[in-house]
Amino acid sequence: MKNFQEIYGEEFTRRNFLMGLGFLGVSSLLPSLPHASAAGITKIFSSIEELQRAIDSANMGDSLSLAPGVYTDAKITIARNGLTISSQGAGKVIFNGSSQVTISADSTTFNGFQFVEGDTPGIVIKVSGSRNQLVALNFSGYSAEKYINIEAGTQYNDISFCNFENKPISAPIGNLVGVIPHEDIPGFHRIRFCSFKNLPGPGGDYGNEPIRLGVGAKSDFISRTTIENCYWENTGSGDSESISVKSRENIIRNCLFKNNKEGMLVFRNGNDNLAYGNVFINSGGIRVKEASNIYCFNNYFENSGFGDRAGSVIFDYIPGNLRNINFLFNTFIDSAPISLGGKGAVLNRWSNNIFSNKTGSILQDLNEGTRWLGNIYQGSLGVTSFSGMKMGSLRFVKKFDDIYRPTINSASRSASITGFTSPLMYSGLAPANPLGRDLFNTLRPQKSILWDVGAMQYLKVPAKTILLSSEAAGPRYLIPTR
Repeated sequence: MKNFQEIYGEEFTRRNFLMGLGFLGVSSLLPSLPHASAAGITKIFSSIEELQRAIDSANMGDSLSLAPGVYTDAKITIARNGLTISSQGAGKVIFNGSSQVTISADSTTFNGFQFVEGDTPGIVIKVSGSRNQLVALNFSGYSAEKYINIEAGTQYNDISFCNFENKPISAPIGNLVGVIPHEDIPGFHRIRFCSFKNLPGPGGDYGNEPIRLGVGAKSDFISRTTIENCYWENTGSGDSESISVKSRENIIRNCLFKNNKEGMLVFRNGNDNLAYGNVFINSGGIRVKEASNIYCFNNYFENSGFGDRAGSVIFDYIPGNLRNINFLFNTFIDSAPISLGGKGAVLNRWSNNIFSNKTGSILQDLNEGTRWLGNIYQGSLGVTSFSGMKMGSLRFVKKFDDIYRPTINSASRSASITGFTSPLMYSGLAPANPLGRDLFNTLRPQKSILWDVGAMQYLKVPAKTILLSSEAAGPRYLIPTR
């Protein structure tokens, strides 16, 4: 199956993006939503009270819609399984005031609502059931501690095509989307095709993360949450951690962090996590702190790490952590120095990465616990040269005005060195060997010695690719008509 980014044709629209998903096998990306059964009913209601009474007496398969309008201080509790609750016309229902939704049922679809400029002291949507779908929701300027919280002990909940932006500075401290892991039950939740934009605030680490997976006190719990195909822009003023990973066995893949200089993807607490196929442009990159067994591969960094509180890659050593941190087949172009903490790391590996800087140093604060293998650089290394990091002529082209791709005569061509450590994959999360495909899902050669160094395998006639954008993520009804 082709990567979501591989869209053919001269123009890209949300319509042909979604059509492309269907052509390429949408079922593997977006599982079927619950549909009304033969015995199910479809009804439209014009008040919250009428809707709530219908929910309380509904049967599995019923579809219940709320008529267009603005609803203040709405309280909705969904405790019956298998219902579809939607706006009559996506985006036509707006909740404000102190509105809250509680979903304790299973297999619920909650679809097409907006939460705009309201004020709720706690959590706007709390999910304590499993296999629920939150689809095409928009949160804008809404004052609340948290927008969506997935409770511990639940499984297979899905947040798709939602938008989160402009949480007021005066709002209570809290992450926008939170996933709480359970000690014994992996969640297997998915957050995908969502956009996170324009979060004001003082920046730094204040608990206002767009996404938080777990909490520090439970960071040894297995979450197995996947964040994929999501978009970040200008969220670093709200919190320096665009994603805060505080649990185990999660995947962050195929996301775009753009014009997000003060925000980073942070492995804060919790071991055994992966990040691959992500793009960081004019953005903070990846930070590793109280974590071990981390694999970051096939990621692309351009003009990354120049924020006041962010870097392209930062290691923060806390005793007992930073063990087995692996960066493989990543591309760094014109980015801030990679800071490796200067001490403490154990059994770290940087393998088959490329670094190209016109100005500034590539590395700083090296540690003694890192092995280097097959890396190529051009520009100023910033430290004394060492084995496993060699200078070479790296050549790129921006053929489609998105990212720099290697040319046929680049030193990265078929230059991979074997002996790198492949990532360990976790049951139920991903293909067995995602490292065998590059940033754009191009299949690498069967023999790894023929692989190109860096995030992209050279193609003589590459498919036209369009990076994920805010138009491909978030609700379709937010896209301005042309």
